[in-house]
Amino acid sequence: MSQEGYHADDEVHVRAYDGRIMARLLRSVRPYRAALALASLLLLLAALLSNVNPYLTMRAIDRYVGNADRLALEKSVESSSERPASIEDRIEALRQHDRLRLGEIALAIGALMLFEVVARYFQTLIVAYAGQKAMLEMRMEVFAHLQRMGLRFLDRNPVGRLMTRVTTDVEKIQQTIVTGLVQVVSDLFTIFVVIGFMLSVNWKLAAITLSTAPLMFAVSAVFRKYARASFLEISRKIARLTSYLQENVSGIRVVQAFRREPRNFEEYRRRNADHRDEWLRQVRYFALYFPAVDFLAQLSIALIILYVGHEMIGDAATLGASVGAFVAYIQWAERLFSPVRGLTDKYSMVQEAMASAERIFQLLDTPEEIQDAPDAVVWEDVEREAIACETPPPVVEFRNVWFAYDDDRWVLKDVSFSIAAGERVAIVGHTGAGKSTIISLLARFHDAQRGQILVNGCDVRRYRQDSLRGNIGMVLQDVFLFSGTVEDNIRLGKASISDADVRRCAEYVNAASFIEALPDGYRHDVGERGCRLSTGQRQLIAFGRALAHRPRVLVLDEATSSVDTATEQLIQDAIGKLMEECTSIAIAHRLSTIQHAHRIIVMHHGEIREMGAHQELIDRRGLYYALHRLQYKDLLGNA
Repeated sequence: MSQEGYHADDEVHVRAYDGRIMARLLRSVRPYRAALALASLLLLLAALLSNVNPYLTMRAIDRYVGNADRLALEKSVESSSERPASIEDRIEALRQHDRLRLGEIALAIGALMLFEVVARYFQTLIVAYAGQKAMLEMRMEVFAHLQRMGLRFLDRNPVGRLMTRVTTDVEKIQQTIVTGLVQVVSDLFTIFVVIGFMLSVNWKLAAITLSTAPLMFAVSAVFRKYARASFLEISRKIARLTSYLQENVSGIRVVQAFRREPRNFEEYRRRNADHRDEWLRQVRYFALYFPAVDFLAQLSIALIILYVGHEMIGDAATLGASVGAFVAYIQWAERLFSPVRGLTDKYSMVQEAMASAERIFQLLDTPEEIQDAPDAVVWEDVEREAIACETPPPVVEFRNVWFAYDDDRWVLKDVSFSIAAGERVAIVGHTGAGKSTIISLLARFHDAQRGQILVNGCDVRRYRQDSLRGNIGMVLQDVFLFSGTVEDNIRLGKASISDADVRRCAEYVNAASFIEALPDGYRHDVGERGCRLSTGQRQLIAFGRALAHRPRVLVLDEATSSVDTATEQLIQDAIGKLMEECTSIAIAHRLSTIQHAHRIIVMHHGEIREMGAHQELIDRRGLYYALHRLQYKDLLGNA
């Protein structure tokens, strides 16, 4: 197989049945066991009522349509030249009796059919309710787990595959474990009921009807062998197709800019064709299997007709069967093979459910890399203790921090620095120097392998994650806006931020002018990822969002790189106001934006090479001086 687009998750284990997975799946529907038990009882009742009808049909034909006493009297009257009134009266009485009984049986059959319809109606509603509730809970469990997972896990798993886990895989499990499980119970009970009726009426006809069953099981076994592999292959290919589609749509600007549409179209066509071919292969299996099952069912009926007809032409007494039984067994034969075929279908569904469940449980069993400590603390408590100290600790402190995304490939090497309350610190360096990694460790998106990161004198590992991140405001270079209005993206679900606060923060960062010019103002829909706004406008909204949440520590990661010079000056003014009340860390390539920082930390290959104020570093004529000259070489040359 081509390695392009390959992922380890593409390999699905082919297993017929796993008791541990099934037990775990059944635990997910345990809260709804009462509803499922009721649905199963209704299905059992429906199966029983459905198979009583052939028995009633047999009694109607044998006792009333073919009443032996009445037929004998009618035959004797036809052969006699005289027609005694008493015999005529008796025949008419028998006819009335038979008509009455036939009417009663017809009403009974109608009532049974009505009860069956009602039972199946309520069973369908109950199963749908339980299934949707179970699917909702499972999807919420998977979604909640994904939200708790660290960035390392999310970076290593394509979004398309994770979406498949939450949507397609959960739905397959719901269809199989809830709907399928109840239907399996109904099919099994139907088979036992049919066989019980047939054996109780005439064991010879029962044996004839069941004579094709071994062939049926053999055909089903062969079908399962090939269909199982096909089901799992389809699941693998739809995951690859979804992943590629998601990646292509997310990167559509790059696709169009580099004119990759034809190539991407061909790749998508190829993957789609692979998926189509596998589906067609599965359809061929079904196209062979279902006609084979129908043939065996019709063969069973043909054997009944052949045997019963032959015996009735000869001596029906040796058969011990009647015309009514003959009709009943044909009906029972039709009812017998339908659930047998249904069980094979359910078996194939179980294969899909097993594969889907294995992937979901593998995801749920993946441990969270970043977890709260049992005695986790909140920011406000730690901050109060820090302020009460005679010598308050730095707000942020890195102590000999080492970090690597991959083993032994260190991104940070023995990094140490501290930031006092209200201090403005800038971090500069070439791409890959480790600047953004420092921010990720501070917000505890990752944990350092060595050393300590302290906030208000407390290790970040001891903080509750929501409390730590709730007090660190971030404005990143790649601004992410959610679908919704401008005010929703500034407020970001925090109900305590009023409309007045939203507008005041927008004015603070000079975003109010362009927001008010939008068609719906603050209620303007920004579109998916803010696609209806320019890059600069999204950046300004991100500033308003950071200001609105009033962070204790403000982090700016290349926050002004996408803003024009005039707007940047306005933003710097707003940032200056905010920095009077909070500690700030700014990461920037444009050195002009950080010249007024209290301290500048210069990173190189994961290490701190220099630290000091702007002019101090210029005078030192070190790495910062070289970066400054490189960035302003044209201006310095002209000077």
